[in-house]
Amino acid sequence: MILFLVLAVIAAAVFMLTAGCSVFQYGFCGPVLDNYIYLGSGSIHLLLLSAALFFLWKKDLRGTLASMGVNLDIRSHALFTAIGLTALFTVLFWLQLAALAVGFNDQQKVTEKVSDLPLLVLALAVIVAPFTEELFFRAMLLPRAGILLSSLLFGLLHFSYGSVVEMVGVFVIAMLLASIYRISRSVVPCIAIHLIYNFLSIAVMKLML
Repeated sequence: MILFLVLAVIAAAVFMLTAGCSVFQYGFCGPVLDNYIYLGSGSIHLLLLSAALFFLWKKDLRGTLASMGVNLDIRSHALFTAIGLTALFTVLFWLQLAALAVGFNDQQKVTEKVSDLPLLVLALAVIVAPFTEELFFRAMLLPRAGILLSSLLFGLLHFSYGSVVEMVGVFVIAMLLASIYRISRSVVPCIAIHLIYNFLSIAVMKLML
């Protein structure tokens, strides 16, 4: 547990250094600014992962995985993943229609952001983020803070896209993932849903460019 705490402190320090350099641009910030996108995203994922494991870790890895519902019940995981994806795309479809109906849709900001991101950062969003974010927001934070607060914080994590519609959509997705976690008692379907959604979203946005 001490290891996870140390990693969390290091990740927080790197993130604060990166954020400070991007705002104040101190003389020593050259190398940091050259790699700020990698340092920023990497430190956030490391912070989420280490903070989650600090609170979730049991006596050993097996006990830790069992406490999060990580097991070989493939049928159950697949069923909840399918249910979650169906519900997710249904809700997002109606949300998109509602945004169009009121004449407000700023999701092009997300597409513009994604178009500027390096391939490595996009790979992190697809492969790493579903694990770090689900462990932190669903497995660790949800039982302690509840569905509403954990979902609000998850939405705020995505504020950098600058899109109101995106933040509302992310909040709705977080509520859905929280419900899947509560019902399935496992973080596995949440990770699978998150991974598939991120992959499809980024793939569609890249094809549209």
